[in-house]
Amino acid sequence: MEEKKFDILMLFQIIFVILVILIGIYGKVTENYNLLPLMLILLSITLLIMGLREYKRTKSLLWGIFLLCTSLYILFSVVEGIMNNKN
Repeated sequence: MEEKKFDILMLFQIIFVILVILIGIYGKVTENYNLLPLMLILLSITLLIMGLREYKRTKSLLWGIFLLCTSLYILFSVVEGIMNNKN
């Protein structure tokens, strides 16, 4: 049986997933959604890391590019939303 390696990308992915979950729970419990842009940025970073790990694991660009595009779309939407709220 092949032993799975614990790499730094997995550690970052776990940290970002925990942060996203905690911010989401905090926002839902307190009904204070001011941290929603931060949560979406962390989600975007999480998807980027997942795409990198998937590419590294399979050497296939299909899911890696899909996750990268999803990450960039979320990041673009957050930045656009922040810019629109400033005006």
